[in-house]
Amino acid sequence: MEDKILNEISKRTSQGKKAALVMITEAIGSTPRKSGAMMGVFEEDIIGTIGGGSIEYKVIQTARELMKSGESQEFSYNLTTDDELRMNCGGSMKGFIKIFSPSPKLLICGAGHIGQKLFNIGKNLEFDIKIIDDREELKIDVPELTLGNFDEILTNEEITENTYIVVATRGHVLDEKVLDLVKNRGAKYIGIIGSKRKITNLKENLEKNSKIRDNIYAPIGLKISNGTPEEIAIEILAEILQVKNGGELVHRSLF
Repeated sequence: MEDKILNEISKRTSQGKKAALVMITEAIGSTPRKSGAMMGVFEEDIIGTIGGGSIEYKVIQTARELMKSGESQEFSYNLTTDDELRMNCGGSMKGFIKIFSPSPKLLICGAGHIGQKLFNIGKNLEFDIKIIDDREELKIDVPELTLGNFDEILTNEEITENTYIVVATRGHVLDEKVLDLVKNRGAKYIGIIGSKRKITNLKENLEKNSKIRDNIYAPIGLKISNGTPEEIAIEILAEILQVKNGGELVHRSLF
């Protein structure tokens, strides 16, 4: 059962969902389960058990609250009629709730000069990162490239509120196609590379068909670079981190 619980937690986090692992670390006297008992808690279901009854119900509630904050926490209960759970086992249990949060996903759609620099720098951050393109010759420069049709790859890609997308393909027609594939699927951030004229035309096209959502950033990036691919990649990542972390665009300097 332990393997099933751990595998399910890994599966859920790979899908962009949070999960909690509950483990009994100490069981003294008469208790529903002994030390080492495990349970996986998810948003709508559980796997495994730490003994059922009031204690399990309480720990599940606590785990789901902790999943919202991302914090892990110990717990301890005396299983007597005098304790808050009003159980009559007579023993005591201690445990730990470990919260697993998925890594934020960064999808780079386009493996040109900027996409490559963005990928190389982004690999050093905490993102689950993927770079996509349909040009086979780019595999030489980017061995990690996910090669194939954008339509097929993005249609099958898991996109959640923990997903950040950069649209930087070889042309504006393909950019718009990629945007159509991802724009209404709940991504936290969708950034589009392009000149002011290109983005103005894109905005006009979008407004004809639907309301523009506030997760679209175009032109992409903070205005801090000198225009080289390396610095453009940094300004894009700076904007993504500002959105991800709720950061402030202010200097830290005390002078």
